[in-house]
Amino acid sequence: MLYPYAEFPGELSVTYSQIIKDPTVKNGEKIFVHFEKPTDYGFKEARYTLPDFKEVYNYDFTPTETKEILEILENNAPLILKCAKEEQN
Repeated sequence: MLYPYAEFPGELSVTYSQIIKDPTVKNGEKIFVHFEKPTDYGFKEARYTLPDFKEVYNYDFTPTETKEILEILENNAPLILKCAKEEQN
């Protein structure tokens, strides 16, 4: 399940998953953060994991847009992680 986090200018919406147990990451937990932006033909989409900032996929975002997404992710990671932990309770 994805929970809404924020909508940024230009109709970029950000959602996040519940906490997922994963022994391959440092603290044993990760979440997915999903970025979506409407286009004339559908949606641009990208997904990353936290806390490791690993790109899962990136469909149709330009390199400049991808850089902006990563900046949003880095600036908001602590709050997104906090929100995911609160959803767990």
